[in-house]
Amino acid sequence: MRDLSNVVIGLIVAAALAAPVAAAPRALTQPEAEAFGRLYADAVNSQPGFERFMLRDVESAPLEAIGGFFEDQRWINGGGVDLIGARTRPGSRLVEVAVRNRIYGGIQGVELTLEATDTPSITSFDLTPAPAWAVPPVKPSTQGEFVDRVSGLVDRGCAGGVFSGAVLVAAGEKVLVEKACGEATRRYHVANTTTTRFNLASIDKMFTVVAAMQLVEADKLSLDATLDRYLDSSWLDPEVARKVTVWQLMTHTSGLTPDVIDELETRPRFRLRELDQFKPLVRDARLTTTPGETFNYSNTGMLLLGAVIAQASGEDYYAYVQRHIFTPAGMTSTGSYLIDDPVENLAIGYTRILDSPFGWRENSIRILRRGIPAGGGYSTVGDLHRFAQALQSGKLISQASLQRLWADEDRNNYGAGFEIGRGAVGFSAGHSGLDRGISTRVRLYLDRGYVAVVLANIDRAAPPLLDAIEGELLRTPRP
Repeated sequence: MRDLSNVVIGLIVAAALAAPVAAAPRALTQPEAEAFGRLYADAVNSQPGFERFMLRDVESAPLEAIGGFFEDQRWINGGGVDLIGARTRPGSRLVEVAVRNRIYGGIQGVELTLEATDTPSITSFDLTPAPAWAVPPVKPSTQGEFVDRVSGLVDRGCAGGVFSGAVLVAAGEKVLVEKACGEATRRYHVANTTTTRFNLASIDKMFTVVAAMQLVEADKLSLDATLDRYLDSSWLDPEVARKVTVWQLMTHTSGLTPDVIDELETRPRFRLRELDQFKPLVRDARLTTTPGETFNYSNTGMLLLGAVIAQASGEDYYAYVQRHIFTPAGMTSTGSYLIDDPVENLAIGYTRILDSPFGWRENSIRILRRGIPAGGGYSTVGDLHRFAQALQSGKLISQASLQRLWADEDRNNYGAGFEIGRGAVGFSAGHSGLDRGISTRVRLYLDRGYVAVVLANIDRAAPPLLDAIEGELLRTPRP
């Protein structure tokens, strides 16, 4: 699960409370791996199960945040999940778990990272594509059958009240499924459509790293250069800037803390409309790990990368991305809009509030006034499909640059600005977004030739639906 830092949840961050490492811990047995799988499934399915899970969880995320995650998983998966199985990844302290959600029937992968001890606890976990071993042989289907089944999945989520948003699935340029449901605003009862602009949360990170690679190709930016070449002391302490490279910002290995999104929890957001106005929130960032050594998902790093792009290009960050990415890709409905501008077809995000008489609450006062290089912009399912096409065609950056961004060097299923998947559906690249009332995913299924975009304006709605769509892709011929 990426971007949980946006809601103060550090579920993918390596724990700061790791126990002393044993000299040579024994390998985990299959029954022990299955027990960890059951522990996770039970935590999704019931409050007592969650309490048992927390007895073996030592990550540093707040208890309330982890509890909120499991409560949401229980709801969004149709009441819970069924355990398929669990296996230890050879040569690692990682347990691959596979569960099936109860509303769509899709298979979801979960990676539990364990301490290197004989009686390990869980230090972090991450949602992933379904592992190949968990997917049974399926009967091949035609592309027409695929369209019917995916349409049926969307209808099921909409009817069950666990999906509100828009979905697009395409084979190359050909759009196969494009559907929307739910309400863009519950206050005025305006329906979502396939042209509704949804808040992307961290999907914007893809645009930011592509912009950086464009400048590298133009010899205006060096990935190996330290930040003091591009940022002055108004952005970052020069002593810190001299120790962090541009590439480390892109791969979330800078070691910089705190996270700018966490800092926003105590700051007035209405004043933050331009990138320079974020300087006071990141100027005092410090290194908590050695740069380049540890993956630590960082919105601060991506914000600073946007500032680097502005300095290296000589353009305002927003203007640069508009001119060099959105316009050439034909993305006419995408941008980092000011939240108080009357932009048409804009969805409001909604988060569940069980003790509210309305059941939901708008996220308007909790989100950024304007998107930043780390996330918070808006787009449509169609525009994100056009971005995927432009990216793969070489219109934005070269194939060599793209492959570098997609190279996962054991960084928690992350390349540089892109999430990387290697599950049963094959190699995939894209990004997800998560914030209060926002759940988004873009996936380029590179081994199969398909693109899927799921944008939702309610909590955590995108992942289980996309898992089910991936299951249908397994039985569908390549375009």
